[in-house]
Amino acid sequence: MSAELLRHVNALVADLAAEYGEVDLVGRRVDCAPDEYDALVEAFEAFGVVGGAGVRVRDDDGRVLLAKYESADGWVDPGDGRRPGESYRECAVRAVREATGLESDIDGLAQAHLLYMDDWTDRDPVPNPYVSFEGRPERRETDAGNVHPGEEVADLRWSETVPENLMYDELAELSLRE
Repeated sequence: MSAELLRHVNALVADLAAEYGEVDLVGRRVDCAPDEYDALVEAFEAFGVVGGAGVRVRDDDGRVLLAKYESADGWVDPGDGRRPGESYRECAVRAVREATGLESDIDGLAQAHLLYMDDWTDRDPVPNPYVSFEGRPERRETDAGNVHPGEEVADLRWSETVPENLMYDELAELSLRE
């Protein structure tokens, strides 16, 4: 793992703390294939891009917008990987728009996840940050409840309760918290 990647992750956490105050930092290992590991490292080395972001969108009734992506097994807040030149915040807003058709306003920070990508070789795990923001539909949206699944999204729903099949446990703790 490169020292530059570690500096990126440390700077991200410091920037989030400076902007939002206390950061709820969640770390966990994620098993991946060696080619996924290599692709992550190569993307960072070639483009300076790693990680992703999403928004935990809450409507005026307190419901949370959840997405079920075609490539995943559970419900999650809408999000995506970062593109070259894109900030985590820009990534989050774009990801919600592409996944749901909804424009969102970011109100704060929900959590920062450090996903330590780990393959079966003896290499050190690679940190892949994911920033989850708190947000709401833009006020100019005339019908904020009317969302439409994007290209890679199997289903969307506004949820008042925590569904059983979530992508990660931390979502259950935060999704319906005011």
